[in-house]
Amino acid sequence: MNYSVLNLFMKFFSRALMLLLVLPVINYAKGLVARKQGDDTAEAAGRLTLNPIAHLDILGSLMIMLCGFGWSKPMPINYNRMRNTKKGIILVALTGPVTLFIMSIICRNVALVVLNMISGVAGMAIGFIFSMLASISVCIGVIHLLPLPGMDGFTLLYYLTGNKFASWYHRNQRAIDQYSFYVLIALFFIGPLTGGHIDPLGWIIGIFDWILNWTTVWENFVFT
Repeated sequence: MNYSVLNLFMKFFSRALMLLLVLPVINYAKGLVARKQGDDTAEAAGRLTLNPIAHLDILGSLMIMLCGFGWSKPMPINYNRMRNTKKGIILVALTGPVTLFIMSIICRNVALVVLNMISGVAGMAIGFIFSMLASISVCIGVIHLLPLPGMDGFTLLYYLTGNKFASWYHRNQRAIDQYSFYVLIALFFIGPLTGGHIDPLGWIIGIFDWILNWTTVWENFVFT
């Protein structure tokens, strides 16, 4: 297998992992938090599950496989049914990125254990899968934190700031949503188009990846 074929395989393999493993975990976690806050809408709709079929959106899945970014079915969450609406919204918004970062920590540590304890092709293959999951999780976690409409980061910004921000957003909502979409597209493509010389999203992901990688320092004391 030459390098170009291997690179293509890794690209589509990572996107399949995103669809079948990462996105269902995010949705399940959000639905679980919503239920704990008093809203069982997701559970009643059969979405409180890790089964990827329940979360796949056809167009969003095609976008992920072809372009590397897309979406799953929106989780059916009714904030009005929660005991404390504002608290529930903030907790659900936090759940996405926090779950992803925890998932990244777990996967990168499992990968180290596997690579150190299982020799040969099997160990390398399993370690590769967990390493890929760790990388995907931190990438999506950072994207979820972006302060752009539709992202958890914007939801947190909206509900944790004062009324002035909310009023400003609603006065300019159409323009803000439109330009935010262009900003998001630019963040995805400016890195590859500039050969990595200008890549703000990649730089932020790199910072988070460096921070989360500190959870693996124990390897130096256990396996050396």
